[in-house]
Amino acid sequence: MRRSGSLHVIVDASAAFNQGAGIGRYARSVVPAAARSLLGASFGLFYAPVRPSTARFAAETLAAFPRSCPVTVHRAPLSRRRADQLWFRARVPFPLQIFTGSADLVYSPDFTAPPAWRVPRVVTVHDLAFLIHPEHTPARLRSYLQRTVPRQVASAQRVIVVSETTKRDLIERLGVREEKIVVVPNGVDERFFAASPLTEANRETLNLPKEYLLTVGTVEPRKNHVTLFAALRLLELRIDMPLIVAGRRGWDVEPIVEAAGDLVRKGRVQFVDYVPEPLLPGLYAGAAAVIYPSWYEGFGLPVLEGLAAGVPTVTSDAPALVEVGGGATIVTNAASAEDLAAAIEQALTPAERSARRRDERQRQARRYSWEAAGARLASAMRDVAGVAEPSV
Repeated sequence: MRRSGSLHVIVDASAAFNQGAGIGRYARSVVPAAARSLLGASFGLFYAPVRPSTARFAAETLAAFPRSCPVTVHRAPLSRRRADQLWFRARVPFPLQIFTGSADLVYSPDFTAPPAWRVPRVVTVHDLAFLIHPEHTPARLRSYLQRTVPRQVASAQRVIVVSETTKRDLIERLGVREEKIVVVPNGVDERFFAASPLTEANRETLNLPKEYLLTVGTVEPRKNHVTLFAALRLLELRIDMPLIVAGRRGWDVEPIVEAAGDLVRKGRVQFVDYVPEPLLPGLYAGAAAVIYPSWYEGFGLPVLEGLAAGVPTVTSDAPALVEVGGGATIVTNAASAEDLAAAIEQALTPAERSARRRDERQRQARRYSWEAAGARLASAMRDVAGVAEPSV
């Protein structure tokens, strides 16, 4: 085995550089955390830009790496869309080393890793929603993932997943051997645990009221906003605070916005686009309750962040959300507006808002950290690359 100092890892950092939420946040957090565990290793960050302009989150990504870690950036001469068409649709086997130089390991925190010549590859699969709930995935994306993900999983030397739920799905749906899978979950930043509600000035910036319910995530069919809106109508005479819907607008958003029409006009639902990351902890901390009734998730980061902020958190009974909640959330039937309404009412009771329940929620969130996730990823990288574990 080699020493860890000789390890050079190429990371497809396109998600980290280009995407604000979801996989982008995972990539910006877990890869630098892995670098802190891979003492002496070096990293090459490859990215294909969404647009010709500079990648939006490049500086933030680079700042997260330890100063002692050598990091180089390799920008592709083509867009992310063209790179995907070249590598994963047309399956042209241009090796990544053409753009990055030599490597000992290629890792992607997204579903796909570019082809590499004589180098082991590791990919992360966040969920199999496109197989388990295909009706909640855009048709073109579903077709692409159904063709591409099984090939990527089969050709990778190790598959990273973000939950035991996704691990089980990979074994059952794609026949992946258990020993090939490593669970590297999401984490939560310390700033969420100590967060205070947004200041009045920050609330004015986002046009937020002092009291509100909160749901965070891309506005798309899988997040189940329509059932949530139906639940709010059932609570119209009993709860006098609006729901803040925080997240960018995704695919097939028009029916969702239309379903909220009367609630928006009455001031009971308010859509807020992407919220800057520095304001997220305060946004959670100021909520009366966080509600996340998604049909299916591979993890459900907003649930973890709501728990870390100590806020009563309502989730659907999707397996990954139950896993992450660990008994600290209020779990309800995703298909029932009546059950969801009752769960929201429960979240606002004195019992759920007690110091004891707040402590329980934060203890559950403490089970997840980016440092622990990074250490797991680093261990998998060492194993695949044949690098010895550091001596204690």
